[in-house]
Amino acid sequence: MKFSALLVLLFAAFQSAQALPEAELQRFIDEAIKAGGGEVVIPPGVHLIERGLKVKDAKKLRIIGLDAETTVLKAASDKIALISLMGSCENVRIEKLTFEGGELGVWKQVPEDAKTQGDPKLIRFTVTHCFFQHQRSSGVLLRAAEQATVEDCSFSDIESVSLMIGEGSAEGIVRHNHFIRCRTAVALLGTTKISVVANEISHCSTGVSIGCSSSGVTGLQNVVLSNAMDHCKEAAVAIYDKTRQNSVLQNDITNSDKNGIILSGEAQIVKANKITGTSKAIVIQEGKHDVSE
Repeated sequence: MKFSALLVLLFAAFQSAQALPEAELQRFIDEAIKAGGGEVVIPPGVHLIERGLKVKDAKKLRIIGLDAETTVLKAASDKIALISLMGSCENVRIEKLTFEGGELGVWKQVPEDAKTQGDPKLIRFTVTHCFFQHQRSSGVLLRAAEQATVEDCSFSDIESVSLMIGEGSAEGIVRHNHFIRCRTAVALLGTTKISVVANEISHCSTGVSIGCSSSGVTGLQNVVLSNAMDHCKEAAVAIYDKTRQNSVLQNDITNSDKNGIILSGEAQIVKANKITGTSKAIVIQEGKHDVSE
């Protein structure tokens, strides 16, 4: 069988609306990667994932369900990641799938030698029109991601951080997503120039948090813009120490139980936010900042 530069693998063709074995899903993903790129289309059905699908050193790969609500990757236990990104990946897209359960929905796996060799890069990675629900840790967890996009997705009932973007990540965008009943909707840790724009966040403990990474990399020049945040238990936006020049602009914050915006670090910019029904609108814990509600 000869593969073109852009391989299209349609295994919906042989059995739509029927679950496929995990090994078969993995085989089609591996074949597309080996061919140098391709499209893997997953048919509707509840596809049981016992070990976790692996996407390693992929380029120009698209994994897409035929219908986001009825094409389900379901974890067999709460200890697995449904899709793991490994090695260096570029121009990988995941679309129109429901991720049910597990510890993680989609994550960038950290190699054992990352401290000495550095993380392999994840470049222009996109997750769009997906549902993430009932993960024990995170729906999406990325690191070393350049120009990543997470948009038009729904995250619900996730025990920890729905969407975490970590150290080495820059110039990405989180846009038009819906987060409900999660501990933290979006966490940026040691990132640079990530934009969190026009998302809806409700009934989470914290809406958006920005901090340094565990190794001390600063959160720098991230932007939280035009989000609607309702009924956050702790704070709608929390910016922690060892961060600087992050912007919180034009957000609509309503009915936070404790705080609207919490500021630490240095030189954060907070302007034109509408904050109502909140005990404390803006709390400055440390540092000097450019603030006007």
